[in-house]
Amino acid sequence: MADLSRIERSVFIRAPRARVWRAITNVAEFSAWFRVVAEGEFAPGARVRMTSTHPGCEGIVFFIEIADVEPERTFSWRWHPGAQQPPEDEPQTLVEFHLTEEDGGTRVTVIESGFEQISLARRAAAFEDNTKGWEFQLNALDGYVGREV
Repeated sequence: MADLSRIERSVFIRAPRARVWRAITNVAEFSAWFRVVAEGEFAPGARVRMTSTHPGCEGIVFFIEIADVEPERTFSWRWHPGAQQPPEDEPQTLVEFHLTEEDGGTRVTVIESGFEQISLARRAAAFEDNTKGWEFQLNALDGYVGREV
């Protein structure tokens, strides 16, 4: 049986860790590659409203709650995956960006965990959507930062 509790994806970006960090944690830059309009700041405990600008999903509003910011190392948030209007009392998943220096650039690893806490009715679809979504987003991040190099 497939493990539907955790997604882990990574990408190597040919850019310094400080540059990749800025693209992930600066609200304006994040908005550009993640294809959202973010309202708020990325600070621990903050709740940030996001409005999707992604083709086919324009106007969908969702929120993230910033969990941790460890400069140039870890950035994390909690959210309700795949749900503009999540079921009441449904737990959120945790999204973590981990940055590590590698020869010639930065390794970005995204881990989203906690899917096992989502209702069975929504779990498989949310897991599948986000598995594809993180591959897309990491490619978007690489393209966004990579076009400067």
